[in-house]
Amino acid sequence: MIAAIRAVWLERLVVFFPDQNLTDDQQLAFARRFGNATEGHPVEATLSDRPEVMPIESNNSRTNFWHTDVTFMARPPMASMLRAVVVPDVGGDTMWSDTRAAYEALAAPLRRLCDDLVALHWDAYYARETAEGRGNVWEGEQVERLDPVQHPVVRVHPETGRRNLFVNPHFTTGLEGIPAAQGDGILRVLYEHMTQPDFVIRHRWRAGTLAFWDNRATMHFGIYDYGDAHRLMHRVTLAGDRPQGVHPTWHDESPPLGGVEASATRTRPP
Repeated sequence: MIAAIRAVWLERLVVFFPDQNLTDDQQLAFARRFGNATEGHPVEATLSDRPEVMPIESNNSRTNFWHTDVTFMARPPMASMLRAVVVPDVGGDTMWSDTRAAYEALAAPLRRLCDDLVALHWDAYYARETAEGRGNVWEGEQVERLDPVQHPVVRVHPETGRRNLFVNPHFTTGLEGIPAAQGDGILRVLYEHMTQPDFVIRHRWRAGTLAFWDNRATMHFGIYDYGDAHRLMHRVTLAGDRPQGVHPTWHDESPPLGGVEASATRTRPP
């Protein structure tokens, strides 16, 4: 059964299990059938008795922006499992973008361009938090600082071998070796393409539903359109690997992060 679920998940990228009403321990146990659970987040608060579980709550941790989870780390999570604990009567849907389909739909010259590009991923807010001593343990190590990390713009999926775009508006800060204005223009084209309706699904939550998505080939967006209503989700992530691009040795040939030109990066406002 686990193998059958994984096969569907690798093809569809997002799988939903309605009306499960799991506990945190059950959610963790199910997640561990597919991989190793990480700590809940490198910086954000996690449950005190279950550090692998990150609560996403309407009053302090809305995620109403397109992103891929934790790409500001060298090994972003392979997958995320999100369980709806409390949902508003109206609103609070989540959208996912299929970045594999988006890559495959690019015109051939754009695909070739993206195949050779390397992106920088970083988060200014999280960098300040860790510098001030508020980082968590992540993959067994205390997070004490966050420097920009490099990931290929086009990622080769380690299980399927298929290619997908691996950039997102929230954590991708620029393109390696490309001045900011030019890099921003390229990224803007990609983001507008990736979020076309053809590549996006929108899910209406019910309490008890569990969503399981491939963090290597998707972006997602938690829609904040529910005012003061309460929305609480519990997330578990599974450990991933170092993203590999079309050219397997790209990261060995790139310059040290300390040598990245300032013009190639841009930071989001706090």
